[in-house]
Amino acid sequence: MREIISTSFADVVRAAIPNADHDCVEYVLWNRTAFPMGRVTAQGLFKKASGFRRASDAGKSLCDFCDRLSLTGQYCCQRCTDALKFTETTEN
Repeated sequence: MREIISTSFADVVRAAIPNADHDCVEYVLWNRTAFPMGRVTAQGLFKKASGFRRASDAGKSLCDFCDRLSLTGQYCCQRCTDALKFTETTEN
């Protein structure tokens, strides 16, 4: 018989980011995953948390839309910045 193991979101994030406080766990869950609108698996959450930790350790930030490295001092990568500019010009 298989044993069912219950793991919280915080446990998964802290597996990737050992000293993650409550705010860090909330940030990764709400801003780096599809939660609450989409399904979040433990594997997907760990991957997002791990990527966030690696970028933070390197002094980099990730794009808010696609998780690529963002441009210096911005919240978007070049690809998403170009896409947003394109949609602005086509709306008018």
